[in-house]
Amino acid sequence: MRRFILPTLGIAGLAALTGCPDREVSRVDPIQDPVLDKSIPVNINRNLDIIFVVDNSGSMAAEQQQLVANFPEFINVLQQIEGGLPDIHLGVLSSNVGAAGAQQVPGCPASGDDGNLLTGPPSNTCASQFGLQGSFISDIAQQDGSRMRNYTGDLAQLFTCMASLGTTGCGFEMQLESMYRALQPGKNPGFYRDEAYLAVIFVSDEDDCSTEMGAMFGDPTAGISSQLGPRTSFRCFEFGVRCQNDPNPRTLGPKTGCQPDTNSTYMYEVQRYIDFLRNLKDDPKLVIVAGIIGNFDAESGNLSVVPDRRNNDPNVPEVQISCFTRDPNDVDDGAYPPVRLQAFLSAFPERNTFTTICNDNLSDALIQIAELLKTAIGNPCIDKALADRNPNIDGVQPECSVVDVLDPDSVNRSETVIPQCTQAIQPGVAMCDPGSAGTPCWCIHPDMDACPNAPQNFAIEVNRGGATPPLGTVLEVQCVTEAGA
Repeated sequence: MRRFILPTLGIAGLAALTGCPDREVSRVDPIQDPVLDKSIPVNINRNLDIIFVVDNSGSMAAEQQQLVANFPEFINVLQQIEGGLPDIHLGVLSSNVGAAGAQQVPGCPASGDDGNLLTGPPSNTCASQFGLQGSFISDIAQQDGSRMRNYTGDLAQLFTCMASLGTTGCGFEMQLESMYRALQPGKNPGFYRDEAYLAVIFVSDEDDCSTEMGAMFGDPTAGISSQLGPRTSFRCFEFGVRCQNDPNPRTLGPKTGCQPDTNSTYMYEVQRYIDFLRNLKDDPKLVIVAGIIGNFDAESGNLSVVPDRRNNDPNVPEVQISCFTRDPNDVDDGAYPPVRLQAFLSAFPERNTFTTICNDNLSDALIQIAELLKTAIGNPCIDKALADRNPNIDGVQPECSVVDVLDPDSVNRSETVIPQCTQAIQPGVAMCDPGSAGTPCWCIHPDMDACPNAPQNFAIEVNRGGATPPLGTVLEVQCVTEAGA
């Protein structure tokens, strides 16, 4: 919790609020109150490319059903972005890219789906049902207010069809490699836009097993004492993760300090995919990542290795399930600790979110991801209840600081303070009335359509008098909020 506010009320206003005599006030004035602190891009980029990487292995039937059933909640939040639904490209990938060329691995033929965008499960009719032209959804606003779509019918229903990939995919999931292949130059033509935000969303109940050597899947009858061990998903853990003081990963029991292996004999390092995604954009803030995945405490790195729960055989080790969806007695229920996936997501600060796939209802997870996208694109909503800084006047009297910042992450950062309009809260107006303050000035007004989930439905707005700030300008907003907000 931040404990300061950047005052913009003016000396007289501060004196009235605090009872102090007039004095010169520095821009940072420490106070013991909670503060809302947010940044809003001034020049909104409405182009958004979204990829859902959906695990289509044998244990994902219930989770896929939850994803598609709650997808309308995701779209509902995106429609609350200023100007409505962004100009989206929306595609679906599977986690199946085969077994790195290894032959005769059940369910893992050749290169699998090879990072190709999918329009549904094998032999599906999604494209014909919805008139979809191409391998992804395109929904773009036109200047006349209409939208150019490459499909007919309902967006959520089309995605429901496309994302229902089934459960016949390879059981050695390579979510990161699928993303990597999908975004290679020339792959999936027309989907990727240089100037657009790129959001990659992983939905999986197992960790990443992106492998560079098909030999890892050899020796199908190997036992506990062989070089590779039994051919199960445990190989992905053994050769992709390292735990502290753990010379033999196959030893049953608790493990600590587990993190991605940076020197694996068989598997690609997670850093390969972090660097790839970071380098796709000139501005790293255009990349957003999210996961609906298993549970894992990366700080402690704790997990356990136990006998395979299908047969309770100590000679067939597996990583213990970290959470259950519904029935712990169902061998396909629950999710495994996503050590590699979570490390990947965490490498994108302020542009990542991950939630558990083990909730009975994935609506909260999808809403959380959509809210992150909304914030990245530009979210004017006041997400916490504003404190009333002068109860002697009717209505909420806020205390906020609003600053235009150019190049906020650069040594060339420059700031321009935006004063408050004469009236801070202005109900029922389309544009702030400056009053005697002149422009630019800021005000706050209720906006139920854009901010239905904000506690007071408040949005902040700046009347710039027709002026256009330079590209890259960010509005930094701080407001005192109610205790506990």
